[in-house]
Amino acid sequence: MNRRNFLRTTGALSLPALLSSGVAADPAGFFSQFINPDSDKILVLIRLSGGNDGLNTLIGLDQLENLHQVRPNVALPADGVLQLNDTVGLHGRMAGMKDLFDNGQLGAIQAVGYPNQNRSHFRSTDIWTAGAGADETQTKGWLGRYLELEHPEFPTGYPNETFNYPLAMTMGNVVSSTCQGTMANLSVVVNNPYNYLYIAPGGDTTLPENFYGDEVSYVRNLISQSNQYGAIVQETANAGASLATTYTDGTLSSQLKNIATLISGGLKTKIYVATLGGFDTHSDQIQTDDPLTGDHGDLMEELSASIKAFMDDLALLGCADRVMGMTFSEFGRRIRSNQSNGTDHGDAGPLFLFGNCVQGGVLGNNPVIDPEVEQNVGVPFQYDFRDVYGSVLVDWFQMRMATVQSLFNGGFTYLPIASGCSSVLATSVHSISAVGMEEFIDVQWHTRFDAPPRGFTVERSEDGRNFRSIRRMAADVGGSEQYAIEDRDVRKGPLYYYRVKVEAADGTFSTSNVQIASLRGTRQGAWAVGLPRPNPVSAESYIKVYAPEDALANFELLDAQGRRLRSGTINLQGKMDNRVPLQPAGLPAGHYVWRMTTPDGERFVRKVIK
Repeated sequence: MNRRNFLRTTGALSLPALLSSGVAADPAGFFSQFINPDSDKILVLIRLSGGNDGLNTLIGLDQLENLHQVRPNVALPADGVLQLNDTVGLHGRMAGMKDLFDNGQLGAIQAVGYPNQNRSHFRSTDIWTAGAGADETQTKGWLGRYLELEHPEFPTGYPNETFNYPLAMTMGNVVSSTCQGTMANLSVVVNNPYNYLYIAPGGDTTLPENFYGDEVSYVRNLISQSNQYGAIVQETANAGASLATTYTDGTLSSQLKNIATLISGGLKTKIYVATLGGFDTHSDQIQTDDPLTGDHGDLMEELSASIKAFMDDLALLGCADRVMGMTFSEFGRRIRSNQSNGTDHGDAGPLFLFGNCVQGGVLGNNPVIDPEVEQNVGVPFQYDFRDVYGSVLVDWFQMRMATVQSLFNGGFTYLPIASGCSSVLATSVHSISAVGMEEFIDVQWHTRFDAPPRGFTVERSEDGRNFRSIRRMAADVGGSEQYAIEDRDVRKGPLYYYRVKVEAADGTFSTSNVQIASLRGTRQGAWAVGLPRPNPVSAESYIKVYAPEDALANFELLDAQGRRLRSGTINLQGKMDNRVPLQPAGLPAGHYVWRMTTPDGERFVRKVIK
C-alpha cells in the first residue's frame, strides 16, 4: 500500500491527534443518504467489543438446569434472570432493557452468527463489519458498499450544498470499518462534539504537478473537510439538548447522550456507531459470591441502562420514531465455562434491536445445551448476521430487495425486523414459537388477557412480508392460555413465517411478532470449510466444516506428488460447524493436500504442513 492510500484508509486514526478531543473526519469519505432522499430515519449501531457471552445475556429458561451443569461457576441462578416470556429471560441487571421489551421497544434474535465461525477478534470483527463470509476477502464495509453505489463520484465534491453534514459518525477515537469504501472510509470520528479545534489550512500556493503536489493537495483537502464537518457538528451540538436524567457515568451512556443531543440539534447524519468494550471475559466474568456481579454483570447493566436512558431521551425530545438501534459482537462465548470464572471465544450469540418501530419479542429458539458438550464447542448459529443487516436496510431504509441482495455475496434471507411504530406492543399473545418437525411445523402461542378474545387467526408467509390466513381458531371459553396448531401444508426447502392475529372481545385486532421455521432436513446456508488449525499440524489440529444439512462427505490426504495416503468418510451434523480432526500421527515432515468432496460433488482443498 502506498502512502496516499494508507492515509485514505487510516486518516481518521491520525486526525484525533490533530484535533485533541474534538471532531475528526476521515479522508473525504462521507456517508450519503439511502434510497428515499426524504427519509429522516437514523440507525444507531452498538458494538459489544470483545465477544459477548450470549448465554448469560439472553437465557433460555428451559435450559437453566443444563447451563448449571456445563458452566457451574458462571451460570446465573433462576432468581437472577428477568423473565421476558415463558421461555426466555435477560440477565438480572438488565432491568432497563426488560422495560423496553415489555413495551414492545426491544426485539432479540437468538444465535446470530455465520458458517465456519472464526474465533479471532480481528478477523471476526472484519467479517461482521464487512458483511462477508468467513472465506471471503472483502475490504469494504457492508454500509460502504451500498453508499458507493449511490454516490459513484464520492468523495469528490464533498461536503457540498446538499450534503454539508457528515452522513455517518463513529463515536470515540477510531473509525468504524462498517463504512469503509474503496478509497476512503465513509465516516467521521467524533470524540467530543462540543470541542472542535480549527486546523490552519497550510497555505494556498500553487502546487507542482507531481507526486509531491498530489500528496499536499490531498492533505489540504482533508484539513478543509475536517474544518467544515467539525464546525457543523459543534454548531448542532450547541443547538441540541439532552433531557433524560438517567444516563450512567459510563462510556456508552456518554456516547448515546451525545448522539441524542446531535439528533435534537438537527444534524442530518443517518448512521451512528457507538462502542462498549470489555467483553473478552476469559476470567472474573462473575464474582464467586454473587453471580450477578463481576465484569460481565457490570457490562450488562451499562448496556441496558444506557439504551433505556437513550430511548427515554429520544421520547422526551420527540424523535423516538426516527431511530432504530442494533447491537452486534464479533462472536459469542463457548458453552462450557473455564476454570477462571470466565468463558472463552465461541461462535454465535444474541443480537438486540431497539426502538419504537422494531418488531418486539424474541426471534428464534433457545440454544439447546447438551450436558455432555465438549469444552471447545460454541453455540451454533440459527440466523446469519447478513440476513439481519439486509433486513434492516429493507425494513428501515426502504431499500429495494434486489439492491440489498447485490450487496452480500450469496444474497440474504429476509427477517422481520421492523413493524409499525408504537410505544406499546398491542397484543395479548405473550409468546409464540414455530418449530419444524419431519412432516409439519408446530406453531404454539401463549396468551394473557383480562377478557377472553373472540379468537385467533394463524397467518403464514413464504417471504416474510405477504401473509395469508391458514387457520382460524376460537378462544377457549374455559380460559386456556396455551394454543397450538400443526401446519402440514408445507414442504422441505422453504422458510415459513408465522404470526397470530388476535381478535379481542371488543372487536379490535392485534398481531403477534413473527417466528420462522422450516421442516427438519431443510438446508441452511452453504458449505464452508476453514483452514487447518494449527498449521503446521499437531495432534490437536483440525479443520472446521460447516454442513448445511446432515451429510456424509469423502476426504483424501495426498502427498506432494499427488499420491493418496489416506481416505475415508466424515459424518457431518447439519446446520452447524463440525471440527474434523486431521490426525497427522505417522506422517513424515513435508507438505500435504487435504481434499473433501461433498455429496453434491463440491470439492474443497486445503494445504497441510507437517
